[in-house]
Amino acid sequence: MKEDKKEIRKWLTLILVAIVGYWAINNLSTIGNLIGKIISIIFPFILGGSLAFILNIPMTFFERKLSPISKTKKNMKKKNPRKKSKLLRIIAILFAIAVIILIFTLIVKLIVPELISVVTTLMNNVPFYVEEITKFAQNNIGNSQEINNLIQQINIDEIKKQILDLIPNVLTSSISIVGGIVSGIVNFVISVIFALYILMDKEKLKKQVIRIIYAYFNRKRADKIINLGRTTSNIFKKFFTVQCLEATILGSLCLIGMLILRIPYAISISVLIGVTALIPVVGSFIGIIVGVILIVAVEPIKAIVFVIFVLILQQIEGNLIYPRVVGSSVGLPGMWVLFAVTVGGSLAGILGMLIGVPVATVIYTFLREDVLEKEKFIYG
Repeated sequence: MKEDKKEIRKWLTLILVAIVGYWAINNLSTIGNLIGKIISIIFPFILGGSLAFILNIPMTFFERKLSPISKTKKNMKKKNPRKKSKLLRIIAILFAIAVIILIFTLIVKLIVPELISVVTTLMNNVPFYVEEITKFAQNNIGNSQEINNLIQQINIDEIKKQILDLIPNVLTSSISIVGGIVSGIVNFVISVIFALYILMDKEKLKKQVIRIIYAYFNRKRADKIINLGRTTSNIFKKFFTVQCLEATILGSLCLIGMLILRIPYAISISVLIGVTALIPVVGSFIGIIVGVILIVAVEPIKAIVFVIFVLILQQIEGNLIYPRVVGSSVGLPGMWVLFAVTVGGSLAGILGMLIGVPVATVIYTFLREDVLEKEKFIYG
């Protein structure tokens, strides 16, 4: 009788899964819109959790360094230990935020003034560029009968009408952009507040999550889930720390090379390339574009030298430095590092490149452990 009930339950489950699967296949757009809506609602909290994870790295460092200060004889009386630990946590959070703001400010001060200077120079040279274009047009276009006929066919009234028709669209787009900016600021503020809540009560949250896991899963499975979470957290922490080290190495090599080659804006461009190198393997190409804009306004020939130099440096970094430094630190072979970055970028763009390596490391680590466990079971 019990076996019959199990068999009936099994078939009912299969039928239910088939019905749900059939409905899902025929309503993919509806499911996609629903998932997008849910993600847009919880996005500030996802961002807040990510900020908390990143801030936790320097916060833990400062908390560890400041903790001996709180262990003086006066504090050993243990009056309100919880209050003292919260005060220490607040100070550590403030130090972590201050360091990040300081680094960001330093980067902006090194790069933005140079960009403004270049744009100003280009704007001041606009009359010269216009004069050169006019001379070129007079010497070439004036002798072309086909171009002259094309110019005569241009309807100025029609162009004015099209421009007037575009004005409402421009206003609508401007309002939409302003609304998006305001929404982004609100979401960011919510994310920061949520991140601070997480950092202040991270131990309590950790205990609550562990209790929930053990409440809903058997002990063996709960141990595996907790081990997965702990290993994932450690791998991501190590990856982001080493990624910053690798970006520093690339920026330093770029600075040395640019100084040797006497390329202008060496410090500003090297800092920019170091920052953009936080995006694995291909990030520094973003820095190349800005670097070329800066250099070409001063010494166009040097811009060509700069591009060749950075492309060579990028190949060395992408194929030698990055796989060895990052791969060896997180325990992922260099071949799989390149694979993770390529696949991650194809699936999720820049975000995929950022998290591709740690995600691949987590999969690689647990797959290796599972294989070893099965080999022990088979071969003894």
